[in-house]
Amino acid sequence: MSLRALTLLGLAALACTAQAQSQYRVFAEAYSGYYNSIQTTSPVFGLDPGGNPNTVYGSVYYGYDYLSGAAYDQATPLPNVTAGGVWAGDASQGMTPVTANAYGMTDWGSNHASASLAGFTPVSQSYDGQFVVGATSWPMHVESNNQTYATGRSAWEELYQIGGGTGTGTFTGTIHIDGSLAGITTGNGGASIDWSLRSFSNQVVASVYASYDAGSDHWNKSVYSDGLWTYTDGNGTLTINEDVVGSYSFTYGAALYLKSELSTSISGNGAADFSNTVQFTGMQLPQGSTVYVLSGAAASDYGISFAGNGSGTICQNLACATGGGGLPIPEPETYALLLSGLSVIAWVARRRRSR
Repeated sequence: MSLRALTLLGLAALACTAQAQSQYRVFAEAYSGYYNSIQTTSPVFGLDPGGNPNTVYGSVYYGYDYLSGAAYDQATPLPNVTAGGVWAGDASQGMTPVTANAYGMTDWGSNHASASLAGFTPVSQSYDGQFVVGATSWPMHVESNNQTYATGRSAWEELYQIGGGTGTGTFTGTIHIDGSLAGITTGNGGASIDWSLRSFSNQVVASVYASYDAGSDHWNKSVYSDGLWTYTDGNGTLTINEDVVGSYSFTYGAALYLKSELSTSISGNGAADFSNTVQFTGMQLPQGSTVYVLSGAAASDYGISFAGNGSGTICQNLACATGGGGLPIPEPETYALLLSGLSVIAWVARRRRSR
């Protein structure tokens, strides 16, 4: 087969892939567990380069649950998942029952997630003895710690095809975040929220990270909004009810990719409740722009509007936003295939020249 034919076949496959993958996705997952972590150190496992006994690691699970869901188009039900349970642990070792809950739900333009753990009592143990195999024995040291966790996660991805101008422009997005971090019992445990809005190149457009420590009843919060980082801290329950602003430059005629991801996590005892919402409430584009939402989600889900005199067009088809037609910019997964395809073409070309 000729190089030209291979090239045409490769590009045709890439075009089909871009069309097949042109819908972006919403995703949610929830998971939780309760286990005992065990590490055993003994020369029976060999020695490291420094002559010290090696350590092997293991775990005993008392309970575990995981659920996830995704949607790629408007016809698929939105993912709404819950995971958790009540797990007894090893009562003979002083471990108390744990109640775990994790939740994740995603809509086009909004994230919802929560996680909580209650009833956990940390138990740490150690033991020194002999590892006996037949007539031979080796000293061993065993340490164990019980641990528990719960995580709710939500993410959405979107492509916006933007036209109506030349060169580059800037959009400004506003996201409202509403939720809390708290302890359930003092003395042990922690809770956290990690949310970010990122571009295709993984550039942070806006971000909120906060953690709460039950031992000190103290929280820390970092916010990236309107191009600036701010840091605050305090004691007691952390309540967040604020707008975060993110601005990002885009190129007219190219697709703008955004990903909003929210994760709420607990270890020990605590609660992170952002099930109310992390909502994309506004996306302001330059005056006179044209924009098409490639997933097919409603423009109102992202609060699309236009600056200046408010003129602009929310397109109902791709041609409106591109000034004609053509394929949309391939989504992230397709770039990997594109690079792979071009690598194959380059290899064939080199092989032909070497003959």
